[in-house]
Amino acid sequence: MKLRTLMALACLILSTNVSAGLITTFTDRTVFDAAVGATTFEDFTSSAHFPIPGGSLSSTSSFGTLSAGDIQAGVTYTTPLGSGNYFNIDAGGGFTGGFLDGFNPSDRDLTITYDPLIAAFGFDTNSLMPDFDITINFMSGQSYDANFTGISSMQFFGFQSDIADIQSVLISGNNSFFGFAIDDHSFGGTGNGSVSVPEPSSIVLLGLGLAGIAFSRKKKPA
Repeated sequence: MKLRTLMALACLILSTNVSAGLITTFTDRTVFDAAVGATTFEDFTSSAHFPIPGGSLSSTSSFGTLSAGDIQAGVTYTTPLGSGNYFNIDAGGGFTGGFLDGFNPSDRDLTITYDPLIAAFGFDTNSLMPDFDITINFMSGQSYDANFTGISSMQFFGFQSDIADIQSVLISGNNSFFGFAIDDHSFGGTGNGSVSVPEPSSIVLLGLGLAGIAFSRKKKPA
């Protein structure tokens, strides 16, 4: 077998091992917490702060009564620019303290971007977002898409990937007024372990082994 063929096989094996996208879903926060381990918890503060300027919210955001550091680091929340109270840390609506929402759902999606990459996340929502679509984007592998309907009271939605490969999430609500409404966002955790990532030393050994096989075959007399 030629060295080029062997190396191509190695690349195929490695790409198969590091691909992600197999999602485990949860509807119970206690079960989610037990499965994914330690996470960072964002409650969007104890009161309202709106509107959020510039369509972006992160740990560096500072406006009105919100100060830098009030939002947990490692995540950025964005939505397309709009007018009025199009992006808010709101209060009430059945949530405790502040919650993140956006008005005018015709163009009001929420993108959550993680840095560093994470393995799991979850959030609460209620009848303000009774029907929503979600897309989970990975650093490698195909995205995960799902739709959830019939949400009439406070409910938890959790998602766990195979490995820490979740790069961003897109949430699109289908309410006539709210584009999205979430609270108590947990993120981080560990993967469910069904996909393993090779250690760097293993990758090196595999490459050396394949090169050795190719060299040995080349040295044999015809």
